[in-house]
Amino acid sequence: MTTRHANPDTFPVFRKLLGARWSERAGDPIETAFGALERDVMNVLWAGGGLAVRDVQARLARQVAYTTVMTTLDRLFKKGVLVRRQSGRAFLYSPAVTRAQLQARIAGRVLAGLLHARDGEAAPVLSNLVDSVGSEDGGEHLLETLEQMVREKRRQLKKDRGR
Repeated sequence: MTTRHANPDTFPVFRKLLGARWSERAGDPIETAFGALERDVMNVLWAGGGLAVRDVQARLARQVAYTTVMTTLDRLFKKGVLVRRQSGRAFLYSPAVTRAQLQARIAGRVLAGLLHARDGEAAPVLSNLVDSVGSEDGGEHLLETLEQMVREKRRQLKKDRGR
């Protein structure tokens, strides 16, 4: 039996700051980064992994062809959000990341892309991030958490430079 794992390079800032609140919003990054069938398949696997293609197909709310489900699972595996292991002639699929980890990964990549696209002009992006965090319910607490995370990151960077 072979098990393959994805690299879940999550972004703890978003996970710590927004946590479960993110999934309760229309702005859930999974809604924009994945198609409807991919989201449905991930929801089935988050509810209980270790499923073969036929099992996933049976748990979907709508009828989808076996080959379509198989292709979708393979694509999600190649994207690194699923792991699979062989069991006889079939693969059994499980999530490689939690919903929160996937949300954080997507958000982190978007933010990284915005920061790199600015040609060194990161201040406007960071300013918008701070404004968005501050305007949330409990924004003051979130800003305090962000400040603490910045202090911790600075300490870690100094420690790493001293090695």
